[in-house]
Amino acid sequence: MAKFNRKAAFALLAGVSIGSFVMPGYAQGAENDDSVLGDIVVTAQKREQNLQDIPLSISAISGAQAEFQGLAEIKDIGALAPNVSVLGGTTNSSAAVVTIRGVPTPADETQGFDSPIGLYLDGVYLARSSTSSFEVADIERIEVLRGPQGTLFGRNTTGGAVNFITREPSEETSLKLRGGLGNFDQNLLRLSFDTGRIVGDTMKMTFSGLRKRRDGVIDNLLQPKDRLDPGGAKTDGYRFAWIFEPSENIKIKHIFYYTKTTGVPHAQQLAALGNGIPDPTVFAPGFTNVTAAPVQQYLAQSSIVQAGCGKDVSLSRISPICLDQAGASTDKIWGNLFRVEIDLGGATLRSSTAFRRWRNNIRGSDLDGLGTIRGAVLGAPSTTLNGFPAGVLGLFLPPGNAAFLASQPVVTANVSLFQATNERRQNQGSQEIELLSDGDGAFNWVVGAFFFRENGYEKNDQNFVFVLDTNQAVYNATNFGALAPLLQANNPARYRGAQQAVTLGYRARGKSTAVYGQAEYRPGGKDGAFGATLGLRYTWDTKELARFQNGAAAYTNAAEIALNDKRAKFSDWTGNLTLDYRANDDVNLYARVARGYRSGGFNARQPTNVAANLGLLPFDNEVIWSYEAGVKAQFGKVARVNASVFLNDYSDLQLAVPIPITGGGSFGTAVDNAGKVQYTGFEIEAQVRPTDNIWFDGNVGYTHKKFKEYLTLNAANQQADISSVVEPAYGPDWTGAIAANAQFPIGGDAKVTARVGYTYIDGYYMFGNPITAPFKEQTKGDSRGLVDAQLRVDGISIGGITKDIGLTFWGKNLTSKKYVSRAVDFGQLGFAGTIYGDPRTYGVTLDMEF
Repeated sequence: MAKFNRKAAFALLAGVSIGSFVMPGYAQGAENDDSVLGDIVVTAQKREQNLQDIPLSISAISGAQAEFQGLAEIKDIGALAPNVSVLGGTTNSSAAVVTIRGVPTPADETQGFDSPIGLYLDGVYLARSSTSSFEVADIERIEVLRGPQGTLFGRNTTGGAVNFITREPSEETSLKLRGGLGNFDQNLLRLSFDTGRIVGDTMKMTFSGLRKRRDGVIDNLLQPKDRLDPGGAKTDGYRFAWIFEPSENIKIKHIFYYTKTTGVPHAQQLAALGNGIPDPTVFAPGFTNVTAAPVQQYLAQSSIVQAGCGKDVSLSRISPICLDQAGASTDKIWGNLFRVEIDLGGATLRSSTAFRRWRNNIRGSDLDGLGTIRGAVLGAPSTTLNGFPAGVLGLFLPPGNAAFLASQPVVTANVSLFQATNERRQNQGSQEIELLSDGDGAFNWVVGAFFFRENGYEKNDQNFVFVLDTNQAVYNATNFGALAPLLQANNPARYRGAQQAVTLGYRARGKSTAVYGQAEYRPGGKDGAFGATLGLRYTWDTKELARFQNGAAAYTNAAEIALNDKRAKFSDWTGNLTLDYRANDDVNLYARVARGYRSGGFNARQPTNVAANLGLLPFDNEVIWSYEAGVKAQFGKVARVNASVFLNDYSDLQLAVPIPITGGGSFGTAVDNAGKVQYTGFEIEAQVRPTDNIWFDGNVGYTHKKFKEYLTLNAANQQADISSVVEPAYGPDWTGAIAANAQFPIGGDAKVTARVGYTYIDGYYMFGNPITAPFKEQTKGDSRGLVDAQLRVDGISIGGITKDIGLTFWGKNLTSKKYVSRAVDFGQLGFAGTIYGDPRTYGVTLDMEF
């Protein structure tokens, strides 16, 4: 780790001694008039509990505080908890890569992979991280659970889980309006109406609507509309929820929501170019490093069609930029939850039925960061000798033929290094039945059954150029014998592009069934000092992938179709054993061991071969064993500190390795269960409130990641371990945050609340295998410290017209830090691209409640 990073991380760590660290849920403490840190109620174990009593690493933030800080979707949660980071998508404006304790969601968004980070909305599992837009959800609380959660939250939570809990309809009638303006022509309008108790006090309802707009943050010279510049987006949505309570022991809840987001992902700019020269570095004996195609030379002999557009390659942010293929991405999401709870007296029966539908249309992804390239391309065989000097051709061709070919131009075309479009969709439905004890006795338990089904589709059209050195690939001794040196010396266009137009298309299906149970026993009763918790779950998964195309043409014969239509079953157990000791009312110690698993599946990018009878091959489950010890402590009435240490052993890791491009296939990878990784680290989060008006909060987390085994095939087709040269991807070593807060009355019920926060994320590799990633260093994510601030005046009322008026001034990344958030190493294709995070953004919002 770089020296600067160490200093920044230890500076954050040193703040523990003075108590300037974040405690989850600090919004509640901010409103407590007697300086007592308020209880934080969470539902991480399926029932409402005080966060300090739960022997688990969990962070929570209230909806009010999330709204104050502008946290509305999964991409915003990076500063909420230690050892959590979130990166934006590459082709989809609503996608994200979430990393918890070094374990990331898949960077590849194909639907054959499951995510090791569970994403939930009101406890309902969401299978695809690319559908994580909750802008209209009316958030009540966000909970971030770190470490395997395989008992109550199920498989695919090996890294942790994030649960967004939405607000229930209010007991009283109210109308809330929010309007906002900001730079980049940001504007926001939100409405929320609660009916209060109606229908004989048995029902309450809420209606919400949202309209949000923002222009792009970088000027695309080839796009006249600011709204369609990179980073631009517009969101429209609505939500309807109701609760019906026909009797004291029955509660029925229904939530329906719809969101449509149209946006252009942040610009992917050129960061590195290949030169076609093999890397002589021996990263591992017996392995041949991927040679990046000579794109550098190809661009040097080509031109850009659009006037004013260059061929910029930079490791710093480029603005303005020319992107000829950057189209908008539209996401439409419909969701529905129907939940029934029946109090049976001593236990509660809960049924949750949910459905979610996602439609995504990416009209253009500019993955090369350039305008339209006019360059030499490989043409028909009859054009092979076009443009060579007539004197050279005349040495072996009749004079007339030589003169004619010399007069013909080298074949050229308008091309892109890489551009794509995509059409995706996914439907999912789930049913969960739970029976929970009332939580009042020494023995408390929950048992349940879960059923999940999903269907997915993708049609990804890719157009790219594979650059060749024709002196080696065409005008060589094999093709031209003794004439080769002469042709090579007079080659009018040595570097030419082989144009590829291919499609990856498939349908995916998945089904999951599970049964589970968890019990807690406290010999001394509900509030006893000692406690033991045991949870077990068993899951059965079925995955299907029917690929109809992976190349230039769709599959048509029976053999191809059969090799690309496969089905596989997976199953495994997960669970946890936790021991905790409440030393007194203020200190809770715990130790936990947990086992989690991530389901196997199919790699949609895997090549198949009829001649070799090679079909789609399933990859198997991943398994994690996690060991954790922690303390949750409250010091008097003004401070709270939670800390933990952990060791996670990951085995049968699903590793994706790029496949060399041969023939007309799409950009491909192979996936195998060939990895073992160990994660060790610690976390501290706390809150200190020395006075009623001032408090400090922050967190720090460290995760050391080490491959213990990374098996792959060397040049001799022999299996070998390259763990010593590979870095785990997408996981920063250090994360941290620190903030100062103040709140003062200004007369009547009115008050001023101010917050200034600093968030730090260490640098991280996105492509950690130097053998297959020639641009490993150029695609590394930057370490960065970002400064945010908010100032709010609220509690103002106007006669009997309004209940509350609030005005909030906010700013994010106030120092306008330039940092690489996401990158792609295209390896053999010969280039890499980087994506930068948002520059400084700021604005003002006005809230009114009637």
